[in-house]
Amino acid sequence: MAKMWQGIVWSLTFCLVGLAGFGLGNNLAGYEGYTKYTVQHGDEDAFRYMVDLQTNDAELDFWLLTRNSSVLTVSPKRKSQFEARLSSLGVNYEMQPLMELMAALQANSSYAEGDSDGEFEECQQENCEQAERPRRRTRRQARGFFSHYPRYHEVLSFMSGLAARYPQYCRYESLGRSNEGRHIAALSISLNSRVRPRRVAYIQAATHGREWITTQTVLYLAYELLSNLRAFTRVLQDVEIFLVPLVNPDGYEYTHTTDRFWRKNRHRYAGHSCSGVDINRNFGNHWNYQGASQNLCSEVYSGTAPNSEPETSAVVRYLEFNRNRVKLSLDVHSFGKFIFYPYGYAKNTVPPTVGTLRSVALRAANQIGRYRGTRYTTGTSASILYEASGSLDDFAYGNLGIPLSYTLELPGDEFHVPAHDIIHVCKETFAGFIEFIRHVSLY
Repeated sequence: MAKMWQGIVWSLTFCLVGLAGFGLGNNLAGYEGYTKYTVQHGDEDAFRYMVDLQTNDAELDFWLLTRNSSVLTVSPKRKSQFEARLSSLGVNYEMQPLMELMAALQANSSYAEGDSDGEFEECQQENCEQAERPRRRTRRQARGFFSHYPRYHEVLSFMSGLAARYPQYCRYESLGRSNEGRHIAALSISLNSRVRPRRVAYIQAATHGREWITTQTVLYLAYELLSNLRAFTRVLQDVEIFLVPLVNPDGYEYTHTTDRFWRKNRHRYAGHSCSGVDINRNFGNHWNYQGASQNLCSEVYSGTAPNSEPETSAVVRYLEFNRNRVKLSLDVHSFGKFIFYPYGYAKNTVPPTVGTLRSVALRAANQIGRYRGTRYTTGTSASILYEASGSLDDFAYGNLGIPLSYTLELPGDEFHVPAHDIIHVCKETFAGFIEFIRHVSLY
């Protein structure tokens, strides 16, 4: 009887949340009956089995894969087969209906576009670089932007608003366009927007469309710096901070409108039902070497060639043109509470400056932890997670010689951080960002 009532409660929650317009509808269509699994790997065999599934099985969606555990979702038709295999491996696992999880998370989240309307004038896509002056809003109202997950046009409006409000210190530009023609928008922040500092700290987010929280942390960095310029004068001394909050705008929008868990870009291939390239496997360092796939339907499909995607090539163009100035490359992802440094393509391959990379990562992790005790693990992704080639951190360090190159995996147990926690993730991550940027002045 208790289970029956529990099911009724979740059904009602699902209906009410969907009616309230919180997004538990169109972007979750097709996920009915899916199950989320948290699997504890008993040994190396179980880990290798999971790595093989992630690389080769397009019907399973891995949210997190480490050497000790996995978090993934499985369709109803694969459920029995997957559980049988887990039993044969003798591993422990927990399971939860995916819709139950999303109803619990999104019941406390705001998706209404009206929540932030009017804060900043919207930047028209065809004239992205020309921003109109924002309307006057209090600091408290501006922070309301960080209580929900904005859509693409809201992100651009917020960015153009900052550039218009602080024209002496902030420049709004576009790195190029995505597969579907959206601007890959960027903000350049420095003490004088008309003079190019000798050093650049490059930070990007939303390489994977479903990782919404990453965009908010980068936008919060821009907002806090520009709102408190006097406090960060030393940090900005002869340093330009170049921010790209939406590297994958097509995938990001697609997760809002159609598929909440979409990872790749939206590259479509004629004659194929599967689409998209994993941008984080597309960079030209040991491309398609390990942890990537040439199966177009795979979540880690690496594309037809290194840097083949417009999103990847836009980033590469910028970094190559500024390779003598860029001293920090930071790629923000979600989730897991990790700070990774090169190399990720092979477990036992470490860079010559691993001591410095590790030291800076530990300092950043320590600063993040001071806010509310969040503990990050630092190391190479190959040693902590699994071997994966074609990432930005390997490319920036190995191909371009950028001395400080990292991937940051934000906290959380899934991609959807509850709305009430967005601001706290932003604040603690801000402290880590500042610590990374401080070290740019050493080069």
